[in-house]
Amino acid sequence: MPVGFPSIRVDQTNAKHHLWCNNGTWWVHYTVHFDHRKRRIRRSLGTRSLTEAILRRDALLLRIASDGDLVQERPRQQGEPAPDRRLFA
Repeated sequence: MPVGFPSIRVDQTNAKHHLWCNNGTWWVHYTVHFDHRKRRIRRSLGTRSLTEAILRRDALLLRIASDGDLVQERPRQQGEPAPDRRLFA
């Protein structure tokens, strides 16, 4: 699996940047870049507390910024050929 690094823009005036609440549980979203591609990632923070969600988000984004994030390949549909990843055909 490739390792992606985040592209994060932070709005300092918004304490809830990259967070949203879905049915009472806080989630984080961010974008990682890898192999000249990008993927939008969404992860549950597993808490109903906004204060805890902010702490978990900050820790997660700091870890990903320093270590990167493993990006899983998307599953292909049955019968779909593997993508051509050559730079020149």
